[in-house]
Amino acid sequence: MRVLIADDHELIRDTLAAYLENDGFTVTSCKDLDEAINTVKTSPLFDVILLDYTMPGMNGLEGLNRMRIDGNDRPVAIISGTASKAVADD
Repeated sequence: MRVLIADDHELIRDTLAAYLENDGFTVTSCKDLDEAINTVKTSPLFDVILLDYTMPGMNGLEGLNRMRIDGNDRPVAIISGTASKAVADD
């Protein structure tokens, strides 16, 4: 399974990537939304895209909607250490 992780914190990206790669996933990492969108436009298909809710370029859930459009309806999930329950409910 191919996973794209987009998070502005290198330690989070590296930790998630190491965990997933240990379980046999292929992981690509990006530091912001623009890099993630460029990556999905130019790279092989990803099975899932993980986006940090508060990284540069996200502007809340607007970034999720941009990725859904530019990611050709690939599954996209938000990861966050700061998002509230209200955000999750949206």
